[in-house]
Formats: sequence, C-alpha cells, structure tokens
Amino acid sequence: MSGTFGIFGTTLVGNTPSNIHIERSAVTASFDYRLSPTTTLGAGAGVGMGGLITVGAQRFRVLPGWEVTGAYSRRLLDGRGKLPFLVLGIAGGASGGATREEVYGGPAPGTAGLYTFDIRGGLTVGKTFWSTLSPYAVFRAFGGPVIWNYAGKTVLAGDRYHVQLGAGLVTALPRAFDVFVEGVPLGERALTMGLGKTL
Repeated sequence: MSGTFGIFGTTLVGNTPSNIHIERSAVTASFDYRLSPTTTLGAGAGVGMGGLITVGAQRFRVLPGWEVTGAYSRRLLDGRGKLPFLVLGIAGGASGGATREEVYGGPAPGTAGLYTFDIRGGLTVGKTFWSTLSPYAVFRAFGGPVIWNYAGKTVLAGDRYHVQLGAGLVTALPRAFDVFVEGVPLGERALTMGLGKTL
C-alpha cells in the first residue's frame, strides 16, 4: 500500500476561444495486490487539493474534489543479471470537482462542474543497484475527455500531448518501506512523491 502526493500541469484543447491551461494537485492512497510474481492489480482513492485553470485572460480556481484510480501491471523483465527490469502498466482514473472564476469586485460567481477521465498505458524500464536504489525511465500514452461547464456551455476537451516522458527513483528502506519520486518534464508535466509499505 502507498500514499502519494502529486501535482501536474498540461494544456487542453476543446471548443473554447483559447487553449485551456490547467494545474492541479492531489493526495491519494492506493493498495496493490500481487496476483502472481509478475502481475499486480491496484486501486486507489484520493482528494483533489485544488488548482488553477486559465483560458486567455480568465482565471478559475479549481476547488477540492475527489478521484479514483485502478491499475494493472505486468513485469516483462525481472532485471536479473545485466538486463534491466521492464514493466507494462495500464491504468484508468476519474476525478470530479468544481471551479469558480476569479473576479475582483462584485458578487462572487457560482461554481461550475469539472470532471476528468483517462486511460493510460506505459512502459517503465530501470535497474536496481545494491538491492536498494531503483532508478527508472517511464513512457506513457493516454487519452480521455475533460468535461467542464465554461461560459454557460459544456466544454469537451482533451490533452494536447497525450504522452508523458520522465524518470523516477525508488529507494528501499528497512521494515519493507520504500520512498519514491518521479518527475515528468515532457508532455503532461507531473511531479509525484510518496511512501509505500509492503505487507
């Protein structure tokens, strides 16, 4: 099981006069169950901690909300000898919340619903050193709609990039704990970090 904090930012394209730039952060808890030495299923739930959307000169605060995830992974190479480890991962997720436009003066505007859905698949390749440090590189491709009520209309948008390319590090600690951090500078940008425990 693990707990994770993450923040991400990307550009969405949809039926709006300008591109939609979005940044959000979340805290999630997840549980993975190992079906076999090579196959794992996982599920998680969390809280969106808020964020920011900009459309041209307009700014909207993303209010706290919810999110759920599910995942499947299969180890294709175990990293023994000189070979790296290679893991195939497939994950899906959904989140919900609301936005409120930032205005200065006058009554506060109402809120509008924001819902996101995606399915992503990827490959993680890395190597474990001294049974402790596991640096890795990751590539993911994904797709799914973002549904948002903007200017009184329902906007259906999608990510401009549909990919992630980044790297991370997992460090094994005593008592079956581990700490991990991952940075994704290309495509949908993201930074995640967390603590895991093997039961």
